[in-house]
Amino acid sequence: MPAHEQTLQSLMRHQSAARVRRWRPDSALWLLCLPALLIITPFLVACLYMLRFSVSADTGSINGFSLQAYAELAQPYFLRSLWLTLKLAASSTVIVLMLAVPLAMVIVTTRSASWRRLMTVVVLLPMILNLLIQSYGWILLLGPAGVINTTLLQLGMVERPLILLFNEKGVLLGLVQTSLPLAVFPLMSSMRAVSQEYLEAASGLGASHWRSFVDITLPLLKPGLIGAGSIVFAFNASAFAVPLLLGGRRVRMLGLAIRDMISPLFNWSGAAAGGMVLILIITLVLVLSTWLVSRSDVRGGS
Repeated sequence: MPAHEQTLQSLMRHQSAARVRRWRPDSALWLLCLPALLIITPFLVACLYMLRFSVSADTGSINGFSLQAYAELAQPYFLRSLWLTLKLAASSTVIVLMLAVPLAMVIVTTRSASWRRLMTVVVLLPMILNLLIQSYGWILLLGPAGVINTTLLQLGMVERPLILLFNEKGVLLGLVQTSLPLAVFPLMSSMRAVSQEYLEAASGLGASHWRSFVDITLPLLKPGLIGAGSIVFAFNASAFAVPLLLGGRRVRMLGLAIRDMISPLFNWSGAAAGGMVLILIITLVLVLSTWLVSRSDVRGGS
């Protein structure tokens, strides 16, 4: 047998063996993922049930088919809530990423293990505390008789208490504070993957720290930034406790608008339609972020 045919058969055997080796771990991973998929299944069933309810001809029960619930969402009340939700979710995402990048860099580059653990615990604390406790903490700080207004009045910096609650600024502050850990930890993982050799080479070529950050660190962090931003956006777009407690009835995000449809209006089909719109928006953002990450990976690999 010629040498090239033996080489070809050897390569084919190696490729076949590689396919078998790849197939076995995939099968095992699917089995390991089965419990998680079973846990997610009730949520998917609930989404399908909500979808069916959203096209019901009756507002209080599933009866017939109608798109009236979606047509009613074109009213100014819901459109204002939709615009406010998108604006606050996007604004909070940008602010969170701006705060999370330097914070994650400090935690990753800190040499002291004790300080690194302490900063990690401080960042993780908002995820441990209940959202209600955090929101009431902001009320104690931002209220008319809260710590901030009391301090400013005693120092003579203001003549009357500032209105820091029950407006978009208070809600934005609460959204940023509660979602900050969701961006810090994915960025920490991405920063650990950035090789210090690139930064050392840039420094050896005379690049400043800011130039190295813009030209090297940020492009390498792009997948982490996109993933963290999509998580923060989805989390804040579906927020309910923060806008309810810090915004009251004045800042009606989609979560509050859907709640109002259920009680006191008892418009279950309208609430289901609003929920499906919110799910669709979040799904589109997640799909877009996944596409952007895959696109950046392809560019990086090429």
